Amino acid sequence: MVEVVTIKVSGHRAGLEESVGSRIMAVQPSISDIEEGSLVEQLLADPSLRSNLLAIQGIPPDPLYFQKVDLDGAPGGVLTDVDILLCAPGQPESAVAIEAKRVKVGANALRRRRPNKLRELKKGVQQANLLAQIGFSQVYFFVLVVVDSREKNMRKISYDGADSELRSLIEQAIIEQAISVGGLNARVGLVHYELVQPMDYPPLGMGALDAYGAHLIRSAQTVPQPAGLSRWVAEVAEHRTKMASK
Repeated sequence: MVEVVTIKVSGHRAGLEESVGSRIMAVQPSISDIEEGSLVEQLLADPSLRSNLLAIQGIPPDPLYFQKVDLDGAPGGVLTDVDILLCAPGQPESAVAIEAKRVKVGANALRRRRPNKLRELKKGVQQANLLAQIGFSQVYFFVLVVVDSREKNMRKISYDGADSELRSLIEQAIIEQAISVGGLNARVGLVHYELVQPMDYPPLGMGALDAYGAHLIRSAQTVPQPAGLSRWVAEVAEHRTKMASK
């Protein structure tokens, strides 16, 4: 059995792999170990990754973006938050609210062909449905499938993540859990992303969102946004922008 283990090696350059017998000694941490909130934060912080993440027709180009926005004070009195809130500058009435959930495909999951946390998509569906109920102009549910394929690509230069059969199984499970079973609101868009760590480079580095990228399963339906919600979005955008400039 081949096993990927993470070690700290002083003086080793990024991207180095050492093998001892049937074991790969991976220098870099696994992409599958990045916590959900940190994953979203890192995707938004990198201009290239952010551009790829939000390259969906209907989402404004180069929008204002805010992570983990508490809905306290928003119309509707719902005690929850928005993972990602987007709006074009000066257009709070066209806000896009995004719920994001991570699905882990580490080395063990690739061997067993059983991704982790697919059943937790139900929580994301419930959250996305709440955002639609509140009345945001567009609502999306992003499923972020993180794949550590370093073991699979051992000793070769490759940007491969999950193979086509496993990728198809994952997408079928996403559709089933989100739409068929979960009851995702008909106006909520659904996107399947595959973020790959194909070689022993830092997570979200080379090839992370290039090997497969995004698959738009269903576009969000745009609806008129309530005026009170638009005023709240404008206040959030103003406050967050001021805080970021300090």
